[in-house]
Amino acid sequence: MHDTGTDLRRRNLERLLAPRHVAFVGGRHLTWVLRSCKDIGYGGEIWVVNPQRSEIAGIACVPSVADLPEAPDAAYLAVPAAECVAVTRELAARGAGGCVCYAAGFAEAGPEGRALQEQLVEAAGDMALLGPNCYGLLNYLSGAALWASQHGGTKVERGVALVSQSGNVALNLTMTQRSVPLSHVLSVGNQAALGLED
Repeated sequence: MHDTGTDLRRRNLERLLAPRHVAFVGGRHLTWVLRSCKDIGYGGEIWVVNPQRSEIAGIACVPSVADLPEAPDAAYLAVPAAECVAVTRELAARGAGGCVCYAAGFAEAGPEGRALQEQLVEAAGDMALLGPNCYGLLNYLSGAALWASQHGGTKVERGVALVSQSGNVALNLTMTQRSVPLSHVLSVGNQAALGLED
């Protein structure tokens, strides 16, 4: 029996939310993100893609998506908006589960950005695409942090999921001292492919 597109998209969303391995694509802006993953205690494999650097935050870099050991369950893109489409297409062709597109400059920026966002969605195909123009996602169960900024959460055994359009609102809610633990935090940004309802 073949997967329908909906089944494949659902499975890819599950891979993005609970990744066994994560690829980070970008440069110096990845340092904070990589350290956050380590600090929370992510136990999966972490790979970094950068064609000009040998390492970032102590993790060896490979020059391209094609050089990754296998298709990542999740990827975090910290590259300029103009490069996101090509990288997303490479990840989709490789069989990645999903990616977080942190960059701004898409539909929120006017007609040219809207056209770029349409290209991004087309490039993603059945891959789960979070964003663009979003902080990303945190999985406090596994420690996977595909998140652009500081946050206040720690690893937990159970909790509730927080899904927000706004990264700033989500970030602030990770800083609260309330008694409800957070298992996942997602900032969906422009909701080009995945929205609050997903």
